[in-house]
Amino acid sequence: MNKRTDELMKILNTEETLEGYWTANKDELLDFSLEAYLNQLLVQYQAMKNEVVSRSGLNQIYAYQIFAGTKKPSRDKLIALVFGFPLCLEDAQRLLRIGGVSELYPRLKRDSIILFGLKKELSIQELDDLLFEMGEKTIL
Repeated sequence: MNKRTDELMKILNTEETLEGYWTANKDELLDFSLEAYLNQLLVQYQAMKNEVVSRSGLNQIYAYQIFAGTKKPSRDKLIALVFGFPLCLEDAQRLLRIGGVSELYPRLKRDSIILFGLKKELSIQELDDLLFEMGEKTIL
């Protein structure tokens, strides 16, 4: 993925056919499932699924169902998995996009706290404490 989203939008607006757009930009498209991406992240981060699940604070059965693709998680469940790895910002944002939810947005108070927690490598429990202290809805 080398092209910026705004660049892809310009290309899409000038393309005559979807097939032409897809063919010319196949390496730029998010063309895999959430479960495939999660399993790719396990390899990339050399992480064990049981450790990620444990650190995420999610119910173990539910988390394994997310990894298997049998549950469609909410944004907060995906954020919990982000902290279970923990992921770098770029991979975290990509996970949220692939999961079909909005990315973390620094103009939103709650999201800025989550971004700060990610930067500071907080655990999910530490993040929840910080969110609570700041009067925001917790993740878990």
